[in-house]
Amino acid sequence: MTRIVFTYLVPFLLPIAIYAGWVWYRTGYVARHGGEAPKFEQGPWPLLLFVGAVLAFAVMGTVAMMQGETAGSAYRPAHIEDGRIVPGQLGPSEP
Repeated sequence: MTRIVFTYLVPFLLPIAIYAGWVWYRTGYVARHGGEAPKFEQGPWPLLLFVGAVLAFAVMGTVAMMQGETAGSAYRPAHIEDGRIVPGQLGPSEP
């Protein structure tokens, strides 16, 4: 579950969180110094969603490239050994 959150949700929502923080800061600044505060509803939503999607795809691509085994490795399925369950794993292929 944590992997899903950090791989999909955080990169996708990061631009929106940064924009929300900027609006919050700018609203406080305008309240102290005068002027017109930015409206959260009028933000650059298509751009934020596009940048979030690009970041999510970049993270997914990076994770896909960094994990895994070398080409030609074999999968050994889970099995029982001495009464214990040994989980499946990737390893060098046997000749």
